[in-house]
Amino acid sequence: MSRLKDAIMQNRAWSRGANAPMVDLKYGGQMGYAPNYAEWVSNAAYVQKNLIPLLVEYPRGFDYLPEPQEWINTLRALVELHVMSIEGLTATLDVETAENPAGGGGQMQEDFTNVTMARTQVQMRWNEKYGSPISQFYSQYIRMLMMDPDTKVAGLSTLGSNRPGDMLPDMYTFTMAFIEPDPHHNRVLRSWLVTNLFPHGSGEITGRRDITAPGETRSIDINMGGLAQYGFGVDVFCQELLSGIDITNANPLYRPSFVSQIDASILKSPRGYEAGAEQLGREAVTP
Repeated sequence: MSRLKDAIMQNRAWSRGANAPMVDLKYGGQMGYAPNYAEWVSNAAYVQKNLIPLLVEYPRGFDYLPEPQEWINTLRALVELHVMSIEGLTATLDVETAENPAGGGGQMQEDFTNVTMARTQVQMRWNEKYGSPISQFYSQYIRMLMMDPDTKVAGLSTLGSNRPGDMLPDMYTFTMAFIEPDPHHNRVLRSWLVTNLFPHGSGEITGRRDITAPGETRSIDINMGGLAQYGFGVDVFCQELLSGIDITNANPLYRPSFVSQIDASILKSPRGYEAGAEQLGREAVTP
């Protein structure tokens, strides 16, 4: 059994502008009079892949803070490596309609009046780490680049001569690419380029006491907002980013062992598997 010769639809008719291959909808339909098993391969389901988040631009205000590279490194690690979930990215089209009566029997004729794209509002979630560094980072981010709650002035303005000449949005916002890859991690299926991202809060910071209750872990949920671009041009740019990520031989099964030797203090112990085996060898009665 082999697939249809033209099972894949790409760069033809309605598929023009799509970056990744897809099945041709003319084939594979199984809900007619009876299933068509000869075309079962073309009935393959879409399974959504996790987005790949990539930091593209950082807040320029970081350049005016002490140790700016530390700020940049931390933001990149947070949004690319630590983030547990990302929600709010959408490109759903909505069609608004108006109704006109078609006769007196209650039937209505609809005409479209507007087409809009649903608004992207990025929300991110992290599991807070030991010492609460995530809420600390975003608290300092807000105070230094945006506004101190007491003075209503950004901390950047208190840094003497090392302060920016303006406070335009690129001083406190960052830009990210969000890529949904195909199953091969090779082609961009869809992507978003989102700018004007900034924390709309530090994440929950509270205290509690209940000596009868167990301690609690904490998740940090922050709305980042965002101004999103979606379309073929973004896919082309994001394809360059994805193609630049070489996963050749990047198989975790072949990762080197994270420990390469037994700790020296353990080797000093006279008891253990190895010592027991060697002692038996020394004491064994030989025929």
